Amino acid sequence: MRGYTSSTPSNNNNNQQELIPTWNDYFKLRSKRRLFELASYAPSTIFPAALTGSYFMQMQIDPTTTILGMDPLMAAGLATVGAGFGGFLAGPVFGDIFFKLLNRKYVPEMDVRDKNFYEHIKKNRADARLNSIRNPVPDYYGEKIQSVADYRSWLRKQREHYRKGVFGGSADDLEN
Repeated sequence: MRGYTSSTPSNNNNNQQELIPTWNDYFKLRSKRRLFELASYAPSTIFPAALTGSYFMQMQIDPTTTILGMDPLMAAGLATVGAGFGGFLAGPVFGDIFFKLLNRKYVPEMDVRDKNFYEHIKKNRADARLNSIRNPVPDYYGEKIQSVADYRSWLRKQREHYRKGVFGGSADDLEN
């Protein structure tokens, strides 16, 4: 990445410099972390919904009472869906925790690299005020970057977005 001649920040010790020697290695670990987060969606959604649903199926319901002013079956259904949705929202957190447990030795350096990478993104991204229907902001947070080549492509797209927003055209128009 631009501005870095060494492959790791200078404030790390020698042991950590060997763990993630290049930015491409960092991006591979980042992709692996994202896979853990994605894989955790299904179990974290299914288990809370199944457990909540099985609880309500075992419960004896008096049809003359209400739960929070609703029919008991409606309340049970909403609680089951709500538990599943809550699990869905918590899924990436569980995936990240599981990734960090399995890759403990990489976590400190990954945190440093994450911070450095986000600082690069903040410094080099195009101004969102130049956004329009014909000129949307390309990957504002850099979520699709998975290699140094992707980062360079992202930089070109950010510069192109800036040129279109300020000068009203693309760089391709300048070459013709």
